[in-house]
Amino acid sequence: MKIDLTAISGFLTGSLVTLIIREVINQINKKVDFNREIKRMTYQKKLERAESAVAFYWTYSNKAVEVKKSLETIHKAVTEIDETELDIQIISGVLNQNSNTLAGLAGDKYFDINGIHLYFDLEDSKFWNEDDLGQLYDSIAELKFRDNDVQFWISLHNVHFDKNEELADHYWEEMKKVLPEYLKSLQKFINLIEKNRKATDQLIKTIKNQIKKI
Repeated sequence: MKIDLTAISGFLTGSLVTLIIREVINQINKKVDFNREIKRMTYQKKLERAESAVAFYWTYSNKAVEVKKSLETIHKAVTEIDETELDIQIISGVLNQNSNTLAGLAGDKYFDINGIHLYFDLEDSKFWNEDDLGQLYDSIAELKFRDNDVQFWISLHNVHFDKNEELADHYWEEMKKVLPEYLKSLQKFINLIEKNRKATDQLIKTIKNQIKKI
């Protein structure tokens, strides 16, 4: 039997080409599958981080609103100090409760929330920056200073009021003289809390917008 070397050569060449192409396709498919899995895992990770961060920032924003509203009520009561019927003790209780919640959010329990910055671009100094943070700290220190003044005159008033002495009225009037500066400092603090809250809401919007683009 005559062996057709041309036919055999063609057959072998065709078979080898098919095998080579098939292996190339297999490798491509593996790479595509690998990349697809990486993207899926990355998306899942981003989604988990986004969900945690949004929940954290949403809680913070809502508590900041409640703190702001409490402080505004106190501001109103102090402004109308001789006529107000607002129960400051109740408002102070709500304020302390919300302040404790905010302090809890700053604890180590939520430290991993910062991992959101690994996946999302959230650096935007238009809404809140180092200068704002510095102003907030200055405002807290100033407000504490003004509060000490108020408490000083109130303590003197209370001592003489308990003894039913007319001098209590004098100290009450002295306390009222320092109230304008106290109220000014309090309003400055309220404004900074509101600015920080709006910056937090913007963070939530940014995260939501970026997750849609993934």
